[in-house]
Amino acid sequence: MAGGAWALRCVAWALLWGCGAPGPGTGPQRQFVNQWAAEVPGGPGAARAIADELGYDLLGQIGSLENHYLFLHKNHQRRSRRSAVHITKRLSDDDRVSWAEQQYEKQRSKRSVLRDSANNLFNDPMWTQQWYLQDTRMTPTLPKLDLHVLPVWQKGITGKGVVITVLDDGLEWNHTDIYANYDPDASYDFNDNDHDPFPRYDLTNENKHGTRCAGEIAMQANNKKCGVGVAFDSKVGGIRMLDGIVTDAIEASSIGFNPDHVDIYSASWGPNDDGKTVEGPGRLAQKAFEYGIKQGRKGKGSIFVWASGNGGRQGDNCDCDGYTDSIYTISISSASQQGLSPWYAEKCSSTLATAYSSGDYTDQRITSADLHNECTVTHTGTSASAPLAAGIFALALEANPNLTWRDMQHLVVWTSEYDPLALNPGWKKNGAGLMVNSRFGFGLLNAKALVDLADRSTWRAVPEKKVCIVRDKTFEPRALRANGEVTIEIPTTACEGQENVITSLEHVQLEATIEYSRRGDLHVTLTSASGTSTVLLAERERDTSPNGFKNWDFMSVHTWGENPVGTWTLRITDMSGRIQNQGRIVNWRLILHGTSSQPEHMKNPRVYTSYNTVQNDRRGVERMTDLAEDETTPDTLSETPPVSEGPNGYNSSRADKLTEQTPLDVIRRILQNALNKQMVPNRAPKKTSKEELRILHRLFYQALERLNKLSPIRDSEDSLYGDDVDVFYNTKPYKHRDDLLRQALLNILNGRN
Repeated sequence: MAGGAWALRCVAWALLWGCGAPGPGTGPQRQFVNQWAAEVPGGPGAARAIADELGYDLLGQIGSLENHYLFLHKNHQRRSRRSAVHITKRLSDDDRVSWAEQQYEKQRSKRSVLRDSANNLFNDPMWTQQWYLQDTRMTPTLPKLDLHVLPVWQKGITGKGVVITVLDDGLEWNHTDIYANYDPDASYDFNDNDHDPFPRYDLTNENKHGTRCAGEIAMQANNKKCGVGVAFDSKVGGIRMLDGIVTDAIEASSIGFNPDHVDIYSASWGPNDDGKTVEGPGRLAQKAFEYGIKQGRKGKGSIFVWASGNGGRQGDNCDCDGYTDSIYTISISSASQQGLSPWYAEKCSSTLATAYSSGDYTDQRITSADLHNECTVTHTGTSASAPLAAGIFALALEANPNLTWRDMQHLVVWTSEYDPLALNPGWKKNGAGLMVNSRFGFGLLNAKALVDLADRSTWRAVPEKKVCIVRDKTFEPRALRANGEVTIEIPTTACEGQENVITSLEHVQLEATIEYSRRGDLHVTLTSASGTSTVLLAERERDTSPNGFKNWDFMSVHTWGENPVGTWTLRITDMSGRIQNQGRIVNWRLILHGTSSQPEHMKNPRVYTSYNTVQNDRRGVERMTDLAEDETTPDTLSETPPVSEGPNGYNSSRADKLTEQTPLDVIRRILQNALNKQMVPNRAPKKTSKEELRILHRLFYQALERLNKLSPIRDSEDSLYGDDVDVFYNTKPYKHRDDLLRQALLNILNGRN
């Protein structure tokens, strides 16, 4: 009866107020905490006196509210359903206090822009094709392919208050997926010298580039148009400067446009990616970069994001591009949907990190806005990677507007991911324990990790930048000929005992003048005091110039975090075999950039974990012998169940043939069918079922070990895998790591090493 009465009363209340509360006007019980807010007109001195006299800890001023302070009562329980009226009264009765209130916990639900299903987050029609922003895997055992942006959006961080400008061929600012986020104060037309960056239309849509790059950053969300920008609440502008004659003055004006208003400059252009050009910023553009990092963003420094270049097919090297090779820019490379280096990507030691873009013709590309208020899913190249990075950096600046230009570079280095690109050749661990690769820099950008580390409540700004120049005043020019090598030992104390001493490296520059009859045959390697070997310049077959290099800065980030003290080794070689080649190393100097003390976030080693939610393999397992000796496999797994003829015609004679095969035979046949390989007969003597399963168990882990271990040849930057003749990337791209594992197993079963 009591239950029935309650049900009737509940129905009655539901008609008026809804069931679950005892009556109107009441809600969940408050949880009071042991903190009191008080207004103390006498200021901080009076507040400290009150705290001392009444037994409080003074926690400090409440935000920007003058004379409002928060007190912690040390002798009161932290949480209680009852308010401490007597304590509040005593505080309020003090003549120095004009108001006081005990604090209580307020229940707040997140009014997130996100819902549960990624497919239903936005009504923009191309959202489901933005594979690089969301985890579109059909199964968690496949590689994770997104940039971890969703967790940042779930925090409500969407780029609010951040301004990005795209330096390019114009911006169709009235595009309905861009207009709401368009910022005219971040825009200018230096080609026609007016305030309207609108692109020039032609029959070929040649000037679509800038609009596509801007769309990646700031396409509006939930407007049923195109897709969603990485920082879809940021403001975006356009600088029209590529659709006409480009001069040093135009570049400088563009790079330095409105630096106290613009936070991030995104540029997806540079000198020709033809494999034979060596060019960098002119005097004016260089000064614009320097002004930007010193004065931009009210002294915190402008963020310059640069695409690393698309000259891979031409054998180009982005160390010959002075824009990506600059210490002031964040150079971004590309990875394909397969997690591989695309055919167009360039290698260089200045690349800081990687974002996704197009790859093989079967891979998906990048979604964005397009000219004539259209949309596209075919944006490609490193041009598409740099804006994605700029959008991620905008998220970080919303989370922490106080980040400096060097803070941002440190955040990129420390949070970029090696794991999703780990199957590519060229990875090495530097002397500070950081994984780095001349194709990908420090790895794939991870928006969540970057924004989490940038949190303003925990991030500590990196120490003041120092510069230490190392040179040999006694150096005399050294001759170099074909098939020869010049080796220079460079001992350094890194300016120890001076104000500019460096103990933790950031960028390293080798400024050199080299005269040579065929510039493209030169190969330059720098080995740090910690033993990290970096290719500063690889051969470029198309570069036949006799002009060499004059005071050219070869920049590397590969020794980031290392202590530079010790002996460095510079090697300049020509292994072309062209006997007519000759020249000399005229002069050089090593420029070390870094800090006198170790940045706070680097005081503990970088820990690399699997990028996938579900670990795909046993990367990092060392003691494979322990696993091979495991004998816990149940005997019942080796028993073959009886087979009889059934209604589907499956007869016992066929079953007998199958049961005559060993488990190794069966698995070999399955693998060969999956990979379309020809059968190799197994002539090994037969073993018992238990022995067979134990072998399979061991072979499985051997295959995993082989899969995880990059061969010494592939890991060498001086090998064919590191140069133009790259067998690894000329093969058909792998669909998933599962294919690699199947192939490794098949090779072992067939007795191939």
